[in-house]
Formats: sequence, structure tokens, C-alpha cells
Amino acid sequence: MNSASINNLITGKITGEWGKEPTSDGVKVIRTTNFRNDGMLDLTNVVVRDIPKVVIQKKRLLSGDIIIEKSGGSPAQPVGRVVYFDVPINSEVYLCNNFTSILRPSEKINSKYLFLALYYLHSTKRTLKYQNKTTGIINLQLDRYIKTEKVNTPSLDEQAKIVNLIDQADNLRQKRKQAIGLLDEYLKSVFLEMFGDPVGNPKNLDVIKFGEIIDDIRYGSSRKSDDVYSSGKVPILRIPNIAKGAITYDDLQYQELPKVEKEKLQLRKSDILFVRTNGNPDYIGRCAVFEDDKEFIYASYLIRVRLKEKAGFLAEFIRFCLSMDSYKHKIRKESRTTAGNYNINTQGIRNFDLIKPSLDQQTKFLELRKSIEILKAKMFVQSSELDNQFNALMQKYFNSN
Repeated sequence: MNSASINNLITGKITGEWGKEPTSDGVKVIRTTNFRNDGMLDLTNVVVRDIPKVVIQKKRLLSGDIIIEKSGGSPAQPVGRVVYFDVPINSEVYLCNNFTSILRPSEKINSKYLFLALYYLHSTKRTLKYQNKTTGIINLQLDRYIKTEKVNTPSLDEQAKIVNLIDQADNLRQKRKQAIGLLDEYLKSVFLEMFGDPVGNPKNLDVIKFGEIIDDIRYGSSRKSDDVYSSGKVPILRIPNIAKGAITYDDLQYQELPKVEKEKLQLRKSDILFVRTNGNPDYIGRCAVFEDDKEFIYASYLIRVRLKEKAGFLAEFIRFCLSMDSYKHKIRKESRTTAGNYNINTQGIRNFDLIKPSLDQQTKFLELRKSIEILKAKMFVQSSELDNQFNALMQKYFNSN
């Protein structure tokens, strides 16, 4: 199959522009924070900047342009992400910032086809070869990248067919992901219908301080841990293990502790683990319920809460309550900052106000949640299969090795 360098398939690259803080009207500027990792643009929080009209005329984004990230990234997420700009020309004017560049496809190539090829190159970490680091920022050697890397170039008719086929596969997987998200939103709406907002308490439920039902609250271990297991060591849960309202067991580390200390920190079923400190305020107060029979302890950036035996609460109900948007906002607002980190402490947790529906109501809601989680698990399997099909198509058409 014929191929060509990226550079030979574009009319040129246009550097991004940042401009100044607007004094009145401005123009919308897309940043890498508007990049989604699936190649789509998120235009919900686009900044407005003051940029001269002559620059806007030269650097305005056109439908079919490809925006490439040329500065930023990380070892885990290499620089070089791309997004496809398909906003109609007669809509609002957009530019992109100085951490990005526009690659404008020529008439030799289907613009969406070229985008998919670049998306594939980045997904296979091909851009790692073109990275350098200056003053702590990772940069993409864009000129070398577009001159070196090649793209398969079937006929324009064949390109259109490939784009249509991959779009169909992508639409299927996106719809499955949206359906999973809708289940989460449905569960939140059921919670609000049954109990009302947990902060505003419009249903006038009884309210208690969290501290009234806590039997034990404790910070985790500050001892050094490592990722090598040996006899006598215990797996330790850290901040990355508290994700999306559940405990994950990826990338575990281990510690060897004296017996007395280990007994104090050992987790039991229905213990609630809270993230207590982080540079990201959205992480503060994030929590999950431990439901494992195995021996685990937890790290110092977490706080463990153990409920009284007759607390009148189910641990998972408390977790869900605290995960509602209004409560997350309340926790962020009340968290303290020290040295760039946001924090909550044991006293702050004790002071949380909790609505108190009956145990029967809590159980009824959690039974519904369990049935939805079972359905979501099946949908995640389907979603994974659709991702595999999409990736297989991308490899088939864009792997030039």
C-alpha cells in the first residue's frame, strides 16, 4: 500500500496563540484541558482571550482541522494527543493555544482519515520517540515527527469507506459508555427522590453528626512501603486504590509492621476509607467501603472510619451519600490548604452532618444499587468487547509497520 509522510499530507501547521486577558469581548481558545483522550473535544470550559483580529484571521480553526498537543503530557500519557475539530465554519470562532498546533489536511487526504491515523500513532505511543524535556515541560518535536512518520494512503474513496466503518464502530462503543453513565445518573435521581439532597435535606429527615456513630477513626501507616512482596509483609491500600467509589487492588505495595501496629491498622469489613490529603481538591473526602476477607492495612494519606455496631447506618449508604455532588462541594469548600495540598482531618469527618433514613429505606436503596452494579458489570464486558473491535480496526488500517 502507498504511504506518505504526515508533512506531505497537510497544507501546513499553524502555531497556537494565547493572547491576553480580555478587557471586553474576546475569542474562544482551546487548550489541552479541552482534549478528551478519545480524540473528541470538550468545549464546555473554553477560555476567552484577547487576540488581534489579524491573528484571528490567520489562525482561526476550520472544520476538519486536527489539533495536536505539542507541550505538556507525562510519562504515563505521552505528549502528542490529537483532537478533531468539526465545528461548522458559520458558528463561533475558535483558536487553539500556544501548547498546541493546527495540522490542516490537504486535498490529498480525507481529513477524518488523517486524524484517525494520528490518533492511532499516539495510542501506540509512537510519539514517545519525538519527546524532549525543557524546564520541566515535555515537548513534542513536531517538525521531526510529521516529517518522519508515515500514513497509509489508499484512494480517497477507500479512505471514506474506512472512516465510515470506524465511525460506526466508535459510535457503538460511545453509546455503550453513555448508557453506563446514564445508569449512574439514574441511581442518583432515585437517591434524590427517596431521600432528597443530603446537604439541603428538603425531606426533613433526622440529621446526626457522623462522630456520634463512629466507633474508631484512625490515620494510616506512614512507614515506608515497596512493591515487592515477601513473607511477613502486608498489602497496603493507598490513594490510587480508592477510585470511583470502590477499592481497587491494582499496583499494591507492601509493608512489614510490628504485630501491635498491624492489628490497629488492619481493615475489617464495612470499614470506610477516606482520602484525607491531596493537591487536587476533588480527591478530598473521596471514600470507599472495604468488603474483603483478606488481610490489608492502609497508608497515612487515608483515614479509616469504623462504625459502631448499632449505628443505624449501612456503610455503603454513607459512602453514596457523601458521593453526591452537593456533599462533595461541601467537603471541598470546608477542606483546609497547607503547602499546596487540600486536607480534611478526623475532627472534620466527625463533624459531617448525615441524614438518617430508616435501615429499611437504606437497604431498599442499596438493593437497587446492587442490581444496577450487576447490570453495569455486564455492560462493561460488552464495552470492552466493542473497544477491542474498534482497536482491531484501527490496527488493520493504520498500522504501517
